[in-house]
Amino acid sequence: MLSHIDPNNQPTMVDISEKSDSQRQAVAQTLIQLPLALKPYLQGEELILKKGPVIQTAIIAGTMAVKKTSDLIPFCHQIPIESCKFVIEIDSTLKVMITCEVKTSYKTGVEMEALCGASVAALTIYDMCKAVSPQITISQTKLLTKTGGKTNFKRVPQPLYGLVLTGGKSKRMQQDKALLKYYDQPHAKHIFDLLSNYCEYVYLSARREQWCNTELASLPTLVDHDDDLGPLGGILTALETHPEACWLIMACDLAYVNAGTIEKLLENYHDEVVATCYQNPEHGFPEPLCALYTPQALKQFQRAKTAKIYCPVKVLQMSNCYFITPGLAQEIANINTPDEYHQVRHEHH
Repeated sequence: MLSHIDPNNQPTMVDISEKSDSQRQAVAQTLIQLPLALKPYLQGEELILKKGPVIQTAIIAGTMAVKKTSDLIPFCHQIPIESCKFVIEIDSTLKVMITCEVKTSYKTGVEMEALCGASVAALTIYDMCKAVSPQITISQTKLLTKTGGKTNFKRVPQPLYGLVLTGGKSKRMQQDKALLKYYDQPHAKHIFDLLSNYCEYVYLSARREQWCNTELASLPTLVDHDDDLGPLGGILTALETHPEACWLIMACDLAYVNAGTIEKLLENYHDEVVATCYQNPEHGFPEPLCALYTPQALKQFQRAKTAKIYCPVKVLQMSNCYFITPGLAQEIANINTPDEYHQVRHEHH
């Protein structure tokens, strides 16, 4: 029986009188695509129109909506809101991402409050901008996380597959990097096992017959459709083989990658972008070989191949990506030479 239906099949508010207070938190998000007609009104991270500062007003309206949720949704309880925070970001294409986080210590959760806040903030932006152009799209309002109560929730990509890129020729290393042992097994197998903790299926990406008669021969493998495209060929092969999936893609020469590296990508998953990827703190470039790709990536990589752009970094630079910073720069460092390999071995032992 649904919780808002009583034994007589009548609508009712859920009885929470016997529950105890606990810490509750929820994060919701919604997206807005603004038309280019609003570009002249963008000043830094704010839109300034005759009605006033759009983003600041949206935050105020969203906060009011969070506190008024029980007045808008019939069976929501009145909840003492202890924290309400908004992050509203506008990118160069005038895509606006609204994130609303709500916290309380109470008997029931605050996901409806977070969703209501994000929604009203979006509607406020629409209201303030419609005089310039009503060609505004509000989409993908969703709950990202919920903690507290009987169950927690975190939105994750589904289905999620993993790929270990092993198809390189390892010229500088002078031996196959995938077979190097930083621990007690080939490092490609180590990363394969790491990804298996999160992914429904995991594959090696390799050239035809590359791992015959090696310790990697028994692992599921996707043979590159094009042997001469480097990492782009491996990524594109995976995207074409399972275009419906999100892909966690890792290079086999990431000696310092760990569970935290993977979990940070998943925590920052956004289904509306091409990829969530690390941004190299040294030069600011995206790291395509330690990234979480959405199905949208397929068309981007196909276009790149057609345009003879074979560098995955350039593909991501031309794409709508969500960038994150690694906890330690070495987590996304590629190990390419014998000296680097011996240094890592020394550190691990």
